[in-house]
Parts: sequence; C-alpha cells; structure tokens
Amino acid sequence: MRVIKIQRTISKRVKPNNRSSVRQYARDFIAKESRWEFAIEALAFGTLLAVSAWPIIAAAGAIGNFL
Repeated sequence: MRVIKIQRTISKRVKPNNRSSVRQYARDFIAKESRWEFAIEALAFGTLLAVSAWPIIAAAGAIGNFL
C-alpha cells in the first residue's frame, strides 16, 4: 500500500494598514466602469423600482378607499 503525502505551504497574510481599502476598491471599480454603462444600469434599476412599487401603492390606495 502506498501513502500519499501532500505538503502545503501556509503563508502569513498581511493585513492592510489603511482603513479605506474597501473605499479605494470601490473607487477603482467605479473609475473603470464607463459612464454609459452606469447610466443604463441606473435606468434599469429605476424602472425595476417603479414596477415593483406600483402594486404596493395601488394596494394602499385600495385599502384607503375600503376604510
């Protein structure tokens, strides 16, 4: 019978010293994204939000008329 030994090296991870690493990551991501792509995504999100909110507002109006 053969024994397979697997060796793995564990490296020490260095924690970032600056507290704004997430903020810097977001800035870099947004800087790479084109303005047209952002505008299209914002328009799609607004449309989705309006379509989702419409039945809730209609239901609230119906309940108001019922009472």
